[in-house]
Amino acid sequence: MAGGPRGPAPKKASQRRRANKPASHGAAEPTMAGTAVAQPKSLGFRAHELVADMWAALGRSIEAQFYSAADWERARWELWHANSLIEFGVAQASSWTAVQAGLSALLVSPADKLRAGIELRQAVVDPDEVAADAMLAEFQHELRVV
Repeated sequence: MAGGPRGPAPKKASQRRRANKPASHGAAEPTMAGTAVAQPKSLGFRAHELVADMWAALGRSIEAQFYSAADWERARWELWHANSLIEFGVAQASSWTAVQAGLSALLVSPADKLRAGIELRQAVVDPDEVAADAMLAEFQHELRVV
């Protein structure tokens, strides 16, 4: 059986209630690493449509901002394995479990991120900025029409 955390994913920090917060709560300093590496253009093999879509989704995901060259290579290996299972039709429960474990190691699912202590928040949208952009677009359109 593959190693790793079991059980339900922990709740987001905003959803947790704790009356006795430790004294060190919030005192941790983030570790700063180097910059992320851009996703390679291709997988390097002819991929099934599902695998190609997963590769494209990884490139658009928030995780892509943090992947190193080794992470991208790991993703290629995991997707190559998934592709071979799909293409050759040998997908058994144990094989699929291995694919899922590989994707979990890449922190693809929200539950895996929470287990690792990573909480992604959506960017706050300023309604005034959205309204200003809409007005600007309308004015530009009117100027072109006249």
